[in-house]
Amino acid sequence: MKILLRRLSYVATFDTENRELTDADLLIDGPRIAAIGHDLPADGVDRVIDGTGLLALPGLINAHQHLFQASMRTLPPLERSGMPDFLRLQDELVLRRWQEGRFGAADIRATARAVLAESVLGGVTTVADQHTVFPGDEPEPYVEAVIEAAAEVGVRLHAGRGSVTFSHARGGMVGDIFAEPVEAVIRHAEKLIAAHHDPEPYAMTRIVLAPTGVVSDVPEMFRAFADLAAAHPGVRLHTHLHHHEDTRFAQARFGTSPWRILTEHGFAGDRLWVAHGVTPPPEEIAEYAAAGIGIAHIPAADLKLGWGLAPVRRYLDAGITLGFGTTGSLTNDGANLLGDLRIAAFAHRAHRTDPGEWPTVRELLAMATRGSAACLGRPDLGSLAVGQAADIACWDLNTVDRAGMHDPLAGLLFTGLSDIASLVLVNGVPVVEGGKLTRIDTAAAARDVRELAAADGPSA
Repeated sequence: MKILLRRLSYVATFDTENRELTDADLLIDGPRIAAIGHDLPADGVDRVIDGTGLLALPGLINAHQHLFQASMRTLPPLERSGMPDFLRLQDELVLRRWQEGRFGAADIRATARAVLAESVLGGVTTVADQHTVFPGDEPEPYVEAVIEAAAEVGVRLHAGRGSVTFSHARGGMVGDIFAEPVEAVIRHAEKLIAAHHDPEPYAMTRIVLAPTGVVSDVPEMFRAFADLAAAHPGVRLHTHLHHHEDTRFAQARFGTSPWRILTEHGFAGDRLWVAHGVTPPPEEIAEYAAAGIGIAHIPAADLKLGWGLAPVRRYLDAGITLGFGTTGSLTNDGANLLGDLRIAAFAHRAHRTDPGEWPTVRELLAMATRGSAACLGRPDLGSLAVGQAADIACWDLNTVDRAGMHDPLAGLLFTGLSDIASLVLVNGVPVVEGGKLTRIDTAAAARDVRELAAADGPSA
């Protein structure tokens, strides 16, 4: 199908030349962008969409999410708590739900569907998920359920097969019921790759090998995943790095840093991107750059947990690829990537007197588009250019809360709260029009998750 977006008021391409155009057209032919310019001919076009008043960006890419946590938002005991309390309460809730038959694949599909709906409404067209919790002797098809939910909503998914292989019994921070043997994790990961991984351009689903991190996984898990990824084109590696807890735990148990553990077990290189990166030893930053890893900046959760902020300017100056993510709803109660970009824009000014160190709006949006795409190994995503995937998010510039603005990109982050996109296309297919989802019932998706959360009772 050919679609022409006609006379978009402002187009920020985030291409190699960082072009920004006014009153521009975008021609979409199937899953790809066929042309960008002015007054493009409509010959052979199936549909023309009026872009007057709209700001168009590449679809935003959430480079770190835990979709299964959607029914665990705003838990009262966690309003002022650190990571050990979050992990303990997550374990308790998940275990109780699982024992009561409320943590099955259908429940995971429902929670994923709701968060993906929220994400797409906010202009997100690709989500990298990390499912880490597999209670019981045999893993239920949780990752498969997330893949099904993404297909329902129409969003691209990089589905992460997480793991917990280092539990309380061995000195870890996670409950024993969630621990799996390394061999079982690898068997399931191999099945996921065979059934769902698409290494081709414009792929809607890819598999990621994503152990939880050094607090939850034995070193052999990192080596096994690295070897498996090396055997499959397009399979990436992902994990948490330099939580405060990661650093404390690694030093106490191994006498070294989390990064050293990863590198010693082959879990590094340009296939890897990590989440958070809040407290790196200064001497390691150059090593991250030399290894070619990416880092997903997660400012909202990092601030909520009291960890502070990742050294974004130092990472950028070192030439490290930076993406952007929200993480899950246990530590970030929303999935509003645009809202978290706003948080980052302000938070990085808090302790810096030199304005030259502050990340600019364009740097932050580049992180959430082409930066996240690079983390995921997707050169076909993250920018608007001929041949790129037709993932496009458009916001209305004419809302009253944006009246008087001069820079549309700064206006998107700094003015008002009109975060819901007016128009979103994924692979050339409209999934949001007029600020509403086209493929699923938003109210029904929200109701399913409300019912799951309500069944926890007041004790949660």
